[in-house]
Amino acid sequence: MAYFKDLTRYEYTKNLFMCAGEPLNIGWLERCATFPKGVVGADLTAKLLALCKFSMNRCFGWHGCHFCEECPVRITDSDGDFSFGSGDIRVPAKDERVTYVAPDLIYHYVVAHQYLPPDVFLDALSALSVPKPVVVWILECIEIVPEPETLWRCLDESLRCNRPSIPLELRGSVAEAANELKAVKSTGFDAQETAKGIVNRLKWVLTRC
Repeated sequence: MAYFKDLTRYEYTKNLFMCAGEPLNIGWLERCATFPKGVVGADLTAKLLALCKFSMNRCFGWHGCHFCEECPVRITDSDGDFSFGSGDIRVPAKDERVTYVAPDLIYHYVVAHQYLPPDVFLDALSALSVPKPVVVWILECIEIVPEPETLWRCLDESLRCNRPSIPLELRGSVAEAANELKAVKSTGFDAQETAKGIVNRLKWVLTRC
């Protein structure tokens, strides 16, 4: 994993979905550079874990920890088994002028290696209401998979997958969108415009849950 100094502009990838304001790096650590150490409170550590379990912008393969050489970094808890080192998390500042982008290894860095992120990041994390993981996952699918045929398959997979699980109050809306997107393909309607209406309706539901 590349090293980036905290609070420099994020440029690791160009996928900035769900990123309000200027994207800034947090927690992109390497052995080649020292980093501040300290203790992060239990509440904030729990929020970090919740975000890292269902990270965004996942890539193929794994980045390991350069300090203990674990690859991938794994944890097991009541939610299941998780591996870190292939995605990132987004934490917007309260004024939404910047969004802090961190690798999902940040949880491991904080817990195992006492990395202390900047105060501005911790303040933003403290104010953040952690979204339902499946909402983040589906919204990212919508953003990066515009083709109706592929998108309905992603939604259908999300209905059958145990993690992240879809709450009962959302399953009907997701199932309806998946079926309608499948019909767009099979009936030969104007795929682009029809799918856009279906997706916008689903996004409206997801962002208000």
